[in-house]
Amino acid sequence: MCGIIGITGKNISAYNKETLDAMLGKLSKRGPDDCGTVLFPTCLLGQTRLSIIDLTSGHQPMSDNKRDMAITFNGEIYNYRELKKDLETKGYIFSTNSDTEVIIKAYQEYGDECPKYLDGMFAFAIWDNEKKRLFMARDRFGEKPLYYVFDDKKNLLIASEIKALFESRQIKGKIDYEAIDNYLTLMYIPPWKTVYKNINVIPPASFSVFENNNLQIKKYWQLEKMGAPTTYTEAKEEVRRLLTESVEKRMIADVEIGSFLSGGVDSTLITAIAQSFSETPIKTFSVGYQDYINELPFAAEAAQKIGTDHHTLQAKDDMVQELETAIEYFDEPHADSSDFPQYILSKFTAQKVKVALSGDGADELFLGYGWYTRHKNLSYRAHFKEKVFMNPFDGYLNAVQVFTPKERAVLWKNHGYVNGDFINDEMINSKLSSAEKINLFDLTTYLPGQLLVKSDRMGMMNSLEVRSPFLDYHLAEFVYRLPDDYKTNTTMFKRILKDILGEIMPQEFVHRRKQGFGAPVKKWLRKETFKKEVCEKLYNSNADIYSVMDEQFVKTMIDNFYLTGNDQYNYKIWVLYCLELWFNSHKQYFAP
Repeated sequence: MCGIIGITGKNISAYNKETLDAMLGKLSKRGPDDCGTVLFPTCLLGQTRLSIIDLTSGHQPMSDNKRDMAITFNGEIYNYRELKKDLETKGYIFSTNSDTEVIIKAYQEYGDECPKYLDGMFAFAIWDNEKKRLFMARDRFGEKPLYYVFDDKKNLLIASEIKALFESRQIKGKIDYEAIDNYLTLMYIPPWKTVYKNINVIPPASFSVFENNNLQIKKYWQLEKMGAPTTYTEAKEEVRRLLTESVEKRMIADVEIGSFLSGGVDSTLITAIAQSFSETPIKTFSVGYQDYINELPFAAEAAQKIGTDHHTLQAKDDMVQELETAIEYFDEPHADSSDFPQYILSKFTAQKVKVALSGDGADELFLGYGWYTRHKNLSYRAHFKEKVFMNPFDGYLNAVQVFTPKERAVLWKNHGYVNGDFINDEMINSKLSSAEKINLFDLTTYLPGQLLVKSDRMGMMNSLEVRSPFLDYHLAEFVYRLPDDYKTNTTMFKRILKDILGEIMPQEFVHRRKQGFGAPVKKWLRKETFKKEVCEKLYNSNADIYSVMDEQFVKTMIDNFYLTGNDQYNYKIWVLYCLELWFNSHKQYFAP
């Protein structure tokens, strides 16, 4: 796992090795083991490395052994050995045992189609010095990030994190308040946007080419509803096979691999499969919330049954400084309630291992959230308007919004910032059913914009690589095509996964009520430590957010929450509190 940067254009004289070193310094946590640069007349590449595979000869950026080109790469290619053998039969000669070299050879063989041949999580850039061409790509689900910006002289700068772009000293961020309005809606920025008007992101499942001062971006993969249906039993066995293969692929490393183990269905199943491929007990890691939400007993039960070397940590409700540290590392506003526990869990895990398996993606693929059956369970008496006049997708969008459009219109001093641009074009133009749209939104917006950003940033700020077996694209393609009632029906969420896990764990363990990984925000906010911090930040007229937002509206919400005990404002206050922390720690990057 690594941090990568690149600069190219017709006038890059303002940049040199010292510039690259400064930019790479901002990515040092992504790669503390090694650092390197490659300089061409019109392109500069750099990389920091977290050594996982081929510890001795995988130095980057890597120049090709035959052609005048080089690559900087962040991620892991799980099928690199098979792909390498195939490329060797085509006459390619390799100088290392790394997956990095396999990518650059695949690019030479397959050109712009090469990402289709890669099975893994990745963001990379290849500079072809003969063609004066920069080729970039991201993995299918967007596990690994890649941002880009043009400077005043139209040079292109790319980096794994936005903070590295700012360190070039040639860029300032122009705040996109409409993107912040999306954050107020969803608690995150949609994955095809950034919080800055002048900084962009290469979307998941896309490649990009910069040539002759022109940048083009194209999508190379998407999930599709196609293929003949199969019986439930056949589907279950195929899911078992594909998931087992996925876990096995993600066990490749030249360092020790551990696993997050919450005690829920997803992490327990992943951990059990992973242990089957290890001759010694793998290390597993869990976090609890003291007396608020405590899944540690279930994690311990799973660890004992599976036979892992288990480690636990309790998240306390007075760790305000740790929350601020986590938010400061995010380049963009982000308010998932599990950001903070993900940070301390990753920090705890990184003390023992460099790689951890995660259950991310299971709920999105197997319809594991309550909102998939929400509309069916609404009562006419309590929800007549939504039940009668809204389809399930509109009801879902209405339910997941933190601040409603009316509330945001009051909150913003400039009402023009209010917008509904958080649904991508693919969904708007689709002919899918409402249930299918909810699922597609989760897979293409919520998963990459909220969950994978959290997983990547909180892992990388602790130099921990997080791998997600449920995001294997072979598994995802198969599951996406299955009938919904194979995945979740009126009596059971994640039906197939629970049936498979039920062969390992007791039924009362498998079918207990889902608790989730999110922190107990409402209860934490009422604790004196958090209350003091919230009031100091948001009851202060000099708060940064009040330059664009209505101070009295925010203070009224705080009063309603703390003085009258109105719980409906807890997440609204949390989202604004996290936004104020973000503004305060990032304003040095903002353009005047």
